[in-house]
Amino acid sequence: MSLFIAIVTTFPTVIFTVLLGVAVVYWLISLSGMVDSDVPDGDLSDGVADLGGLLATLGLHGVPLPLAITLVALCGWLFSYFAELLLGIHMGGGLLHWLYGGVVLIASFAVGVIVTAQLIRPLRPLFKPAQHLPIEKRLTGTLCTVRSGSVDRTRGRADAHIEGDHLILQVRSDKPLARGDRAILIHYLAEENAYWVIPEDDFQAGPAA
Repeated sequence: MSLFIAIVTTFPTVIFTVLLGVAVVYWLISLSGMVDSDVPDGDLSDGVADLGGLLATLGLHGVPLPLAITLVALCGWLFSYFAELLLGIHMGGGLLHWLYGGVVLIASFAVGVIVTAQLIRPLRPLFKPAQHLPIEKRLTGTLCTVRSGSVDRTRGRADAHIEGDHLILQVRSDKPLARGDRAILIHYLAEENAYWVIPEDDFQAGPAA
């Protein structure tokens, strides 16, 4: 028991121990009804769009953010604990152990993300809200980022995120756009299976006086 306490309260396992402790407190409060546990993993408006994109890149989208964080912390804690138990405790203290701990910390986080991405994959349908509008309608007004070299009236592609899902869309525009430009999806062009877009600055400026 003393060995267990020593490992979970020392670097790097202690970092995941703290995260798990916070997660347990959160879920206990959530069960009491004091907070809403059904927190989405990305309300993709303005600044949160980047978070949604990061979650999609890591494969942690489609479930409530607290659930994803809890699973990452748990998987990271298990990897870190056994890495310390099997090898770390034999290194003693000093710089070598700190270097080993840093490597274990990075590896634990990576393993936590990879394992969590696999665990939540079958759970995503459970957290999909009922949608009464087709995807084409729900995408209207969504921010996208040009991924092709250019966008004009005949060709172009862009990245968009909705409800944590990463979409690659065909887009068209009156104004030429370059890779990395941000635009707003205006309406769906069914005959081309593409979306008409306008630059984000033009959309925010509104119609010309």
